[in-house]
Amino acid sequence: MKKKVLGLGVMAILSGIFMAGCSGNKNQSKTNSDKVEISMLIGKEEIANELDAALEEYNNSQDKYEVKIIPLAGQNATEKLTSLYASKNAPILINTGVYTELAQWEDKFLDLSDMDLVEHIDQKYLEAGTVNGKVIGIPTTIEAFGYLYNQEVLDDAVGGTFDPDSIQSRDDLKVLMEKIAALDGKKAIEVSPMDWSLGAHYTNLLFTNQSADAAERKNFMTDIQAGTTKLTDNEVFQGWVDTFDLMKEYNSAEKSPLSADYDSATLGLANGDIGLWFMGNWAYPQLREANPDAKIGILPVPISDEKDAYGNTQISIGVPQTWGIDAAQSTKEQQEGAKDFLTWLYEDEVGQDHYVNKMGFIPINDNAKAEPKDELSKQVLAYLQEDRGLEWMNAHYPPTAFPAMGASLQKYLGNQIDRDELATEFETYWEKSGE
Repeated sequence: MKKKVLGLGVMAILSGIFMAGCSGNKNQSKTNSDKVEISMLIGKEEIANELDAALEEYNNSQDKYEVKIIPLAGQNATEKLTSLYASKNAPILINTGVYTELAQWEDKFLDLSDMDLVEHIDQKYLEAGTVNGKVIGIPTTIEAFGYLYNQEVLDDAVGGTFDPDSIQSRDDLKVLMEKIAALDGKKAIEVSPMDWSLGAHYTNLLFTNQSADAAERKNFMTDIQAGTTKLTDNEVFQGWVDTFDLMKEYNSAEKSPLSADYDSATLGLANGDIGLWFMGNWAYPQLREANPDAKIGILPVPISDEKDAYGNTQISIGVPQTWGIDAAQSTKEQQEGAKDFLTWLYEDEVGQDHYVNKMGFIPINDNAKAEPKDELSKQVLAYLQEDRGLEWMNAHYPPTAFPAMGASLQKYLGNQIDRDELATEFETYWEKSGE
């Protein structure tokens, strides 16, 4: 069954969401029905319809609180949040980033360490929302990215049942792309040129594949910022670009690589026109909408020809966003309402169903009863359980890193700069970021 997607949008860690709603502050905390209004700022357009449905269910399930979305109106979440705080109209419930991005709001967000919900989330996930020992952000979920694939297309390409574990090196990946491209009317891959996909997600592979040791990965980031690392001499950088070159070679939008968009790749993968798409499991709700019958899986992105090289058989898994609650401009009543909604979403049977089975989130609280039903989420969980996850080093980037590196990769994708110039632009950015 095939159908077109209506209103697909670009997803990013800081992407905009355009939904009806209005903000509320401590001077406008009551709705017409005398419910306490809980304004929400969130930047995940790919779940807009599903979130609308969840809010309607929650708002109708009790008579005390009313959660409403604040539209971003073309801004990213950080820009909008900054302007709302400046205008004394801060949202109550805020979906924002992790680590350094979250830390900038430390003096404005509520300490949530005493919430019962926090007790049910593993410390390794809570770290993403912890600043100076305080949990000011509750992890939204875990997400993973790599090559999403259409099972039917890959089955046809290999002449049997495709086994994702058969891809253990870049050579294996090249052979697979060749086989897909040889199919009648099929393209091997579509490369989406959005800066967040290239600059946050694809660059993560450069940083996280530097070493299996976390300290060494962080040292690499420190060294490049200090200007003591030359990427042209870095073996991982060279392999990382080699894989990107392979993607460029088989890109369905090769003739106009910067014109490809999120929507075209979604439809192409869901409907079996392409076999691979570098993207994450957050895209599943839209893939399902485009073609409910499509079987979608996820592959690692090998950047080495050595089959046993670190990263060749792992996917990037991490906490993408956190939920924060305003403590600077909200009332106690509003703060309690925001906590009530989060508790409903994570722990109530109905809320969990929306969160896990409709929004497509993987639950991270140990008292969650809902389990993902889709095969893609199950596959991500399998990678996690097998300890085949790569750290999201991009969570430690400066806020300007992904737009800057994304712009450089866009130039490289469009053949406007060569490999050495790409290395130079990266090095220049990181050195300036440390000043």
